[in-house]
Amino acid sequence: MKLGARSLLAAGLLACATLVPTPVRAEEPAASAEAKAGARAAAENGTNAFKESRYAEAVDMFLRAESLFHAPTHVLMLARSYVALGKLVLAKEAYLSIVREELGPKAPPAFKRAKVDAEKELADLSPRIPSLQVSTTPEAKNVVVTVDDKLLPAALLGIPSPIDPGTHVLRATAEGLAAPEKSVTLKEGEKTAVVLELAPVANAGPITPVRTPVGPPVPDVGREQSAGKTSPGRIAGVVLMGLGVAGLGVGGVFGGLSLAKRAEADEAFDACGVNCWGPPADEVRALDEDANKKGTIGVIGLAAGGALTVTGVVLFVVSKRSPGKAPAKAFVTPWIGPQGGGLAGRF
Repeated sequence: MKLGARSLLAAGLLACATLVPTPVRAEEPAASAEAKAGARAAAENGTNAFKESRYAEAVDMFLRAESLFHAPTHVLMLARSYVALGKLVLAKEAYLSIVREELGPKAPPAFKRAKVDAEKELADLSPRIPSLQVSTTPEAKNVVVTVDDKLLPAALLGIPSPIDPGTHVLRATAEGLAAPEKSVTLKEGEKTAVVLELAPVANAGPITPVRTPVGPPVPDVGREQSAGKTSPGRIAGVVLMGLGVAGLGVGGVFGGLSLAKRAEADEAFDACGVNCWGPPADEVRALDEDANKKGTIGVIGLAAGGALTVTGVVLFVVSKRSPGKAPAKAFVTPWIGPQGGGLAGRF
């Protein structure tokens, strides 16, 4: 039984799935290096914002830096930004994460300095954090308490809990019961206990914080593409395979150059530290930019080379087995993305 053009095209697409992973694996170190470079850029912006007393922006920048690449220096500056904003509870948790982290013998000096600074600043901060104890009376079923519209876990009712200084709004409900809203203002280091008195209320029900569902956007598939008549040849397949191999070679060379430049940038940044400034910071940025350019060329070369190679193989096979006209609605399209390349098609 002879294979038709559609069957051969399906085989080509299957081959794509096995051939493309090679460029993906090749670019994984480059992706990690890109993340480190991006983290440095975000941390630098955060440091500038902190020095200019734009603390909310500094928090955003250091959170971004930490999401890209973990470094105790990012978390230390994040904790300091929280302190400046009066968010002492979050600051304490950030300091604790640094203090509890085990640093290896080869950890950069900046990381070790960050841990020493975190221990000292944590000791100074802890006595400044207020505590609030919330309880309700009388006993009731399904009691729900919120502090500033945030749910207070039932396990924390009647227990002193750390809270930021400032004014806080307390609410409580239960089955058929509700307590009058109450505000309490706490100063740094102050310890306060509040009792919310529940009373019968018609049609009262538990209050819960509003949660807006968030989900990924639904992709727009778009209209189906209709391919015209195609007449793939073995010569075209060989040419595409040749171009693909060349692209893989170029991508591999530039990927290696990018990794080398990224290593230089890492060494320069480790020597400079988190508060890098002036000519040393300019040198790090220049090395990162050079690595980014070479890395982009490498990724494009690897992805395009893999896609072209697979396309050539598919066209070569289809041409060999089915020299006639291809079905009107069968098509194959190469694609390129940051994580690799391949073919998409319908048959």
